[in-house]
Amino acid sequence: MRSIWSGFIAFGTILIPIRLYAASGDIHVHFHQVHKKDCGRVRYKKVCEKDGKELTPNEIAKAYIIAGECIKFTDEEIEAYKPVDNKTMHIEGFCNFEDIPVVALSKPYYLGTESPHKGGVGKSFHLLKKAMEKSGKVAVVKWVSRSNEYIGMIKSHYDGFLLKQLLYNEQVRSPEEMEIIEGEIDEDIIDKCVKVLEKMSFDFNWNEYTETYTQEIQELIERKALGEEVEIPEFKPPEIKSLEAELEKMLVTVEEESK
Repeated sequence: MRSIWSGFIAFGTILIPIRLYAASGDIHVHFHQVHKKDCGRVRYKKVCEKDGKELTPNEIAKAYIIAGECIKFTDEEIEAYKPVDNKTMHIEGFCNFEDIPVVALSKPYYLGTESPHKGGVGKSFHLLKKAMEKSGKVAVVKWVSRSNEYIGMIKSHYDGFLLKQLLYNEQVRSPEEMEIIEGEIDEDIIDKCVKVLEKMSFDFNWNEYTETYTQEIQELIERKALGEEVEIPEFKPPEIKSLEAELEKMLVTVEEESK
């Protein structure tokens, strides 16, 4: 697994050399956009809106528009603005994992040691890891990548650390923006629903779960490639006349399945 970033964890005055790895990968099927008429690929071109000219990467610069004025920056200027921050992940402090809002948890990464010939020193890495394990704490960190500042949480994970990028508070939309239709539910129906939940409760094993929809899509692609007709079933939501009757049927079903 190749690292995607290298730098340091700043633990007070101690700089810990690290490498950052992507902890997740893409497993889904990606379809191309094509012209219906002749199946030609539809591609996105970078075109100047003023003269309609298609541009090469060398002709494109980063800029910020202020009061109609175009302020251009080179990658080197942006990178050099805060050279220390661009190579350092600063520990803001330590807290309990339960203090991190679930809604804030975002992308996962792994943190490992830097290679010895690049100054990697495992002792400081393992010192922090063992101390965090003993205290039961996680670290809150800030770092800069591609001119953006991120916040994250680091916790001990296997031989290294797991870094979870966190959303800023202002990035998370208020749940009050949701449309919720009011509904009154009798207490006895709630009790029956609780019984169904209890019957359906199990010890969750994350390792048992695999993504199956992608495999089904791949099979569909193979069938279509062989010239098979693909039937599109009509979906009709079942009509529910009585929640209580449905719960009773569900109780019977889950009890039979548990035997």
